[in-house]
Amino acid sequence: MSKIFAVEYHYVTDRDEAMAEVRPSHRAFNASLAEQDRLLAAGPYVGSHDALIIVRAEDEAGALALLEEDPFHQAGFIAERAVREYNPVIGILA
Repeated sequence: MSKIFAVEYHYVTDRDEAMAEVRPSHRAFNASLAEQDRLLAAGPYVGSHDALIIVRAEDEAGALALLEEDPFHQAGFIAERAVREYNPVIGILA
């Protein structure tokens, strides 16, 4: 049975223009994971260089492995990824 994990992306701050060029493929990658029911939600935090991605995986390593082929990750736009197991008890993710 898979668990839910919250993965925070902390982006580099000096490559906004290059990120804009790769963003469509990044979003297409996320959309393909959503179609597989492996990605539940994704989006940036407003006013920052960070984002939150909520995924289904067996463990923390699996959550990171799921996102390994993300074009933003492959292009070096992510300075840090932090993953934590999330336990929604109320709402549509519960």
